[in-house]
Amino acid sequence: MRLIDVDTLELRSFTDDDIPPYAILSHTWGADEISYQELVWINRIKALSGSLNQSSMSSSFTSSSSQDEQSSLMLASMEMLLRGNWNPGTSVGSMTEEDFRDRLGYSKIVHTAREVRDLKLKWVWIDTCCIDKSSSAELQESLNSMYRWYWNAKVCLVYLSDVSRADVIDTNTATVLARVAFESCRWTKRGWTLQELLAPTTCRFYLKDWQYMGEKVEYLEELSHATGIPIPVLEDPVLVQEVSVAERMSWAASRQTTRLEDIGYCLLGLFDIQMPLLYGEGEKAFTRLQEEILKTTDDHSLFAWKANTSDSSTYRGLLARSPAEFRDCGSVERESILSAFPISSTPIGIRVQLEFLPNAVGDRSVLAMIRSCNAMNQRLAIRLKCLDGGMQYARVDAGSLVAIDDWPTGQLRTIYVRQKVSIPVDFATPEFSRFHLRRRRANHSIPHVRIIGASSQSWDWETFECAITPAQINSCVVFLLRVQSHKYAHSLTFPVAVGFNRQTCHYWCKAIADMASEREYDIMGGWWEAARRRVPKDVLDPLTGADAHHDLFVVGDGQIGINIEIKAGLCGDSISLEVHIDGLVKWS
Repeated sequence: MRLIDVDTLELRSFTDDDIPPYAILSHTWGADEISYQELVWINRIKALSGSLNQSSMSSSFTSSSSQDEQSSLMLASMEMLLRGNWNPGTSVGSMTEEDFRDRLGYSKIVHTAREVRDLKLKWVWIDTCCIDKSSSAELQESLNSMYRWYWNAKVCLVYLSDVSRADVIDTNTATVLARVAFESCRWTKRGWTLQELLAPTTCRFYLKDWQYMGEKVEYLEELSHATGIPIPVLEDPVLVQEVSVAERMSWAASRQTTRLEDIGYCLLGLFDIQMPLLYGEGEKAFTRLQEEILKTTDDHSLFAWKANTSDSSTYRGLLARSPAEFRDCGSVERESILSAFPISSTPIGIRVQLEFLPNAVGDRSVLAMIRSCNAMNQRLAIRLKCLDGGMQYARVDAGSLVAIDDWPTGQLRTIYVRQKVSIPVDFATPEFSRFHLRRRRANHSIPHVRIIGASSQSWDWETFECAITPAQINSCVVFLLRVQSHKYAHSLTFPVAVGFNRQTCHYWCKAIADMASEREYDIMGGWWEAARRRVPKDVLDPLTGADAHHDLFVVGDGQIGINIEIKAGLCGDSISLEVHIDGLVKWS
């Protein structure tokens, strides 16, 4: 651990066995923070200045110009030593300590050191300049250790850089100032500062001008109101680990981080998790965090999240995409009954044992209780749907939780749920929400095919999708396709009809081969109606239309065939019917 001497601002490294008592700073980053390399440079400038002054006193005959040349030479030499960790575009050799002092980041370090010195401590840790971020190994170790470092600090100084007394009209009472400060400042809205509030036993708050505001213990009610964290947890950091996983996640629901991955990494300490940091993995960081949590606990409240939209056509995995999906979990508690069946990650999804209840809604989904309850002591359940007739499931209607009053006993079932849901191609459900056209094959022998017309008003030329009306039992859309090949000019244009029956869950596709005359399309006002009438009745019948998921349009002399195929799939999170067409391109 690297600490700053508050008397000299020099950095010193300590092993875990000899770390002295220290303070720690919690703040939000600005644009001109001082990095580790820059603080090292500042200290070398100071050391050089002291050395030159001492040399000047002992050698009075040395000319002023000679000293300047010696100083410039030494500064340039130091710049070369540091060049490996320095931005090549930065002219460091020309910078002095005064240049750094003009930056707010340096002022923050100086004021922090002064306050810590007044508290009779000699050392302080500041994240901006105590971590060498050019070393990925050091950065990873530091981020995995940060909760422990805040926990072990004698005191945490919280600097609210965007709050001053002038911002509050009524400052007659300290509680009014605290309430306004905590509700308006960036500090209560950033991801990394959550652990910095929870881990330390003692927190001292400072305003923009470094005026002392008070300690955490004085403003528990105001902090709880602004952050959603219960007062007992704010009083005693030990209680953090006793709160349900879902409730802890809810504390981060409205917080933000600059990098997408950090919304997962900043919560490591709250769940006592250590894991590698992989910047560039995006939202997978939060998924990995949840997978690591499942290795250490049987708390199924992790499944109590809700998606932002409530739609029966949404199919999801068991894990949330971000803490924002736990926004309503502030009162979710885990049941005291321990699980005898471990949760594990497998190549075919998360393996978990849940209690199943029959679903009274009658939409072929099941209710799975997640051994959690709400503030009304109601058991919570999620809706699942079997995808393959076996053990593979997906969460459906993910925007809601089902509260159950009578605490029934369900049937234990072992299931698998992929986080990235994989829909079987022959899957059938009444919840299909749209047709989505996409390319089937890119064989060079197949001519380009483009869409030149669609019968549905909901057709979207950007996404190549059209909605299936929820209230409509029979849906049929006709697309007019054009083969982009001059070789087969006599059959350039043909319609393709696709359809879905919500009652029988039967879906089909059909290329209309007997409408080959482009002149016919030009003179027909309702070509799509004519195409619909040409769809054979056996295609529409789920009993006789077994091969209705595939059709072939023969181009020209029969040497080329355009395959059309319809199958189940996901478009985003929505269960959809994918229409795959050979050679399809998005030409305007």
